[in-house]
Amino acid sequence: MARRPKTLRPIRPNAGVEAKYQRALDNLLSEMDKSLRYWITAEYRKALPKITQDAAAGMAMDASIASMLQSLMNRLTKRWRKKFDDTAKDLASRTVSSVDRNSTASMQKALKDAGMAIRFKPTASVRQAMQLAVNENVMLIKSIAEQHLNDVGQMVMRSAMRGGDLKELTDGLTQRFGITRRRAANIARDQNSKITTAINRQRQMDMGLFEAEWMHSGGGKEPRPKHVAAGRTRLRFDIREGVDVDGDGRKILPGQDINCRCTWRMILPGFND
Repeated sequence: MARRPKTLRPIRPNAGVEAKYQRALDNLLSEMDKSLRYWITAEYRKALPKITQDAAAGMAMDASIASMLQSLMNRLTKRWRKKFDDTAKDLASRTVSSVDRNSTASMQKALKDAGMAIRFKPTASVRQAMQLAVNENVMLIKSIAEQHLNDVGQMVMRSAMRGGDLKELTDGLTQRFGITRRRAANIARDQNSKITTAINRQRQMDMGLFEAEWMHSGGGKEPRPKHVAAGRTRLRFDIREGVDVDGDGRKILPGQDINCRCTWRMILPGFND
């Protein structure tokens, strides 16, 4: 029988980094929600008698009410779009740097346990991978605010056109905030995994380590059956190319698909079967 190849311990995404990233997003979102709720409630309450009267009479929403609500949403959108734009670069940079520090320490420990003492220096290729990760995170952070503000704006106008009361509107704001918070949490989890994958892949390629074995995370409520099978059979692949693990023609790496928590064991050359 062929011997199993010698491998490095898998480098997993750090749960603490994910939690810190999610907490920062949540704080920012909560601040925005508090502001939107305050100003929308105040202005809608002023306009509510006219909104109710027109709706009861079967009349279209008064143009002055529509203009006032649209002007309010324009001001709030401008304010919070700028806040997220100003915050996104710093938050993304700090998150990517934290992932890099943790993955570097984990890889050094894995190599030391395998009998190799290596200290990493930031190479141009790793710096480029980190910058690409920062750019993607900036876009995602901005998109959270953009989508939320757009959805809230539409909700306010629809409520006014229907003659909706204030409770209906505030209940809708609460529901929309919950959806946005869950999306932000999903982004934090997914990006922590993707950034870890990108940095480790580049660092290992810089070391000349290309062959790996797929390793399923063992977690998740709905694991992908083919990812589970790939981990069970120790599916081998080249990290420069990825592998068509799902049989759909796409070559991917562990952790690249949305919410995929899989990772890999790096095969050390000279110990292959």
